[in-house]
Amino acid sequence: MSKTALIVDDSRTARLVLQKKLETHDLRVDNAESAEDALDYLGVNRPDIIFMDHEMPGMDGFEAVSAIKKNPATATIPIMMYTAQEGELYVGQARALGAVGVLPKEVEPVELSKVLESVRVIGEPAERHERREGASDTTGDYPSLDNFDQDLGILIQELFDQQRSILRRDLLDSHETIAARVIDEMKSPEPDGRGITWPGTLLRGHWQAVSAVLAVVIVVFATLYWLATQGLEDVRSENLALQTMLDQQQTLGAQDELQARQQLDSYRQALDSTYLSAIGAIEWAANQSSLYAFDEVPLGDFRLSIMSELSDRLAGLGFQGLVRIETHVGNFCMTFSSPGEYMLAAGDQSAAQCEQIGFDANEAYERGLRQSVAFANFVNFADERTNGRIRFEIISLGHSSPLISYPAAVEAVTAAEWNEVAASNNRVDVSLFPNGSGPVIE
Repeated sequence: MSKTALIVDDSRTARLVLQKKLETHDLRVDNAESAEDALDYLGVNRPDIIFMDHEMPGMDGFEAVSAIKKNPATATIPIMMYTAQEGELYVGQARALGAVGVLPKEVEPVELSKVLESVRVIGEPAERHERREGASDTTGDYPSLDNFDQDLGILIQELFDQQRSILRRDLLDSHETIAARVIDEMKSPEPDGRGITWPGTLLRGHWQAVSAVLAVVIVVFATLYWLATQGLEDVRSENLALQTMLDQQQTLGAQDELQARQQLDSYRQALDSTYLSAIGAIEWAANQSSLYAFDEVPLGDFRLSIMSELSDRLAGLGFQGLVRIETHVGNFCMTFSSPGEYMLAAGDQSAAQCEQIGFDANEAYERGLRQSVAFANFVNFADERTNGRIRFEIISLGHSSPLISYPAAVEAVTAAEWNEVAASNNRVDVSLFPNGSGPVIE
């Protein structure tokens, strides 16, 4: 039986655009032109999900969400705000009223699919389902343990391949960005009073950054895969040897059986140790791209791709626990480009001439919490997506915990040297806290 989605929007064009995207998932789509029409509709119908616009004549979207959640008959229907509104404050207000998240009017098909999967309106992709079904086939007296070492090798290989694809995509994006900036520089060659940035310098700097990131990540994941493979081979060999010993000990006395059990306990401890090593290696790999740019949202789409991959790998390992995300803000040397707007100071001037160094504690804290709508939705749906096994915690430490100390004498360094230290402190750290020492085995 096909499921139903209700779109509440006074714009006919917006309803048609979303309806076409939803119908690709074999959903039946009903429409309401106003919040009042939607409440009348809910009096006799029960859709599986509601997409609610914000600004409408009469009752607005927030008022409609509040009315739906106060009615016990409709309170359990998931509601997704479908609006041009954005920002952390708006997302927080929507969730406080009971909405599960916020989708932009220009929502991408992939993001829409993730939303529908997270609220169980559509099933998971067939490929992932078949992989999970295949992983449930078991052999031997300890089937789940037999599959664990095999599956971990496959998951590490998938992690390497997918990260390589992400880097290839980022490299292509960098090509386009570099080309656009070079063209802008060539069109506007006049100095701006703070010196000229020549296209060759810009191109060379971008290539150096991209090449460095590519080299580091390839080495990280190649090393991670090799270490995991070596550890799993050792555990697999010990597993086979101990299983043979247990078979031979079945006819022996209690003394020999006790010895075999003790050796089996040693094997299990080795498995726990291998599991924790794998968790530690994945945590280390996730932190290799911890830095973000001065004008970049710390928890944006790039961080979302890392967290999404991390979540999939942890789920495959049977991880159950907490993923803590700590954001840090660098104290950059800045100048004012317009009222309330900042830009990095010219690199050749003295740091003592900076109009402002860093933000105050409150603003640094708030900047550390900035995130895209897609990232906020990803964290919000984590509990439902993993059945409560993987929880996310976001902590902003502002500029209170720099990784590298700033120069003591401001007048002795240039703005470029100062900002190099600030860029190293502008980072996102990821920590993993398993609930227990071993994987969750069902």
